[in-house]
Amino acid sequence: MIWKETNLTPDISPSDQPNTVAILEVFYEEKSSWNPLNGTTDKRNYRTKIDLVRFQQTSSDKIQSWEIPSWALAESAFYHNESGTLFVLHGKNDQYGTLEQRLSIYPKSQAAYSYPAAPENLILFQIAPSPNAESVALITANTNTNWEFSEFELRILNTKSGLVASYPLSFWTALPMYGMRWAKDSETLYVRTPDKVLALAKGKLTEAKSFPNCFTPSTTYGKNAYAESFVEGDKPYKIKLGKKLSEPKMISKLDEIEVCR
Repeated sequence: MIWKETNLTPDISPSDQPNTVAILEVFYEEKSSWNPLNGTTDKRNYRTKIDLVRFQQTSSDKIQSWEIPSWALAESAFYHNESGTLFVLHGKNDQYGTLEQRLSIYPKSQAAYSYPAAPENLILFQIAPSPNAESVALITANTNTNWEFSEFELRILNTKSGLVASYPLSFWTALPMYGMRWAKDSETLYVRTPDKVLALAKGKLTEAKSFPNCFTPSTTYGKNAYAESFVEGDKPYKIKLGKKLSEPKMISKLDEIEVCR
């Protein structure tokens, strides 16, 4: 049973400019499990290569690259072209696709940093950078050794100062009845729960009287802001970019919320 390096199919996260995308490729080591009843292979040493690519119909140029020392999903990676900032929610260990994640931010004009630095028991359910990339919304909770969650919060991280504002939430889980979405002007963040929608504006979290009919995507760029996109070749990259999804309608009734992606 020998460890061999392999990789997942490259995936695309479009930026706020349609001709610039982040391409994520996850690498890891794999070997056959000693127990055939596991139904899968053993995996370790995940890492993710992220290439920033500017492309046209017949050509493309790789303009920057990052190496993440763990796994990352394209749905949780966002590149903001105007500010030159990369946001990546990535794993802390080899437990692929779990909630053991950390947010890393790579600004163009300052040193990269991660959140949270501590405590280690803080769980990040979801991140959503604002359309202007000046803030990142995070849904967090504390967990114990039994993976029981408590102290759910909405946190807003200012990407320039690093300051964080926190707002308590009653509960959160990874189900469609929960979600968040930024307004296009970055002035308001809408937070969906099963029985109401909250709106965060000017530092106050209140119940919203009107809200978007879709909570996916959570912001105006990234993988979920576009229809399915594909990497069709890599030397150089050949990219088929899906159509950008339309802006949501504003509604006032919970039963009018749709699954738009």
